[in-house]
Amino acid sequence: MRAWVSHGAGLEHLRLEQRETPRPSPGQVLLRVRAAAVNLRDHKMALGAYGDATGRVLGGECVGEIAALGPGVAGWRIGQRVNPLFVQAWTGDRIAAADIAASTLGGLQRDGCFADYLLADAAALVEVPAHLSDRKAATLPFAGLTAWCALGGATGVRSGDVVVVQGTNGVMLFALQLAQAAGAEVIVSSKSDDKLARARSLGAAHTINYLAVPQWADAVHEITRGRGADRVLDPGGAATIAQSLQALRPGGRCSVVGALGASPELPVALPWLLGHQLQLQGNNAGPLAEQRALAQAVAAARLQPEIETTWPFEALPEALAAAPRAEQFGKVVLQID
Repeated sequence: MRAWVSHGAGLEHLRLEQRETPRPSPGQVLLRVRAAAVNLRDHKMALGAYGDATGRVLGGECVGEIAALGPGVAGWRIGQRVNPLFVQAWTGDRIAAADIAASTLGGLQRDGCFADYLLADAAALVEVPAHLSDRKAATLPFAGLTAWCALGGATGVRSGDVVVVQGTNGVMLFALQLAQAAGAEVIVSSKSDDKLARARSLGAAHTINYLAVPQWADAVHEITRGRGADRVLDPGGAATIAQSLQALRPGGRCSVVGALGASPELPVALPWLLGHQLQLQGNNAGPLAEQRALAQAVAAARLQPEIETTWPFEALPEALAAAPRAEQFGKVVLQID
């Protein structure tokens, strides 16, 4: 099989190699990978930002067809289209930090999706909505699930809530579509008027150009007649978190869904956080139950994830090189089959 393998820090050290197709062990399935999403996290992994990934197949988000069942596997059949969980061990409500590190696809300890075949745990699979193409189904396990959990899952956003999403990458547009389908009023911010117009076509009720309105939290309060937003999705930027918190209503929640800023530390205004009883939560994929609930919600609303660019399998280094620019409207996908 073909596989993109890291041989050191830097995109120039990625190699497209021929490897023996693995065989599933007890409790595993072999997936024929059809499409994989390309994320900023994969770019950082290739650069060695999380440690030495030498010898690893990268890629954490994909869709595949079950090609073989390991001994003792029941409940799945050859040919089913499934999403493997981004964090394979997250099959319960709680998970240990060590298990996250050991079981994340395309991480330092487990091979990922940028290959023709992938070994996945049979207990960590979710059947994909039938109406989705492979390219669109590939975006559910990381971007889709992160957005779903940032909105609070099935019991989170309700009709009449106000949700603010910042930017138009895959996670943010997923949040827009999911929140809008739940009946929420969605406000989208971006520096591009063109992207804001496209966001309105997806159902955004209001849009804000943050270059024209740097203090955009004031605009949120104006739109909501002084009430504030119920939820704000923050890209993890040091320059955005203060506005995100100020845009919330008392008791509202800010979900951090990325690491946009150069510094991993976020300056949080504690007096505002405490005085307004705000909630600040990090979101990075999620557990099996939420992945199943996401698939059901996407199927029920017949949502269509936004795809900006599809790259051929052989062009993975070019796709990864483009990831930090974050210029896309939606997701970037690698077509593998």
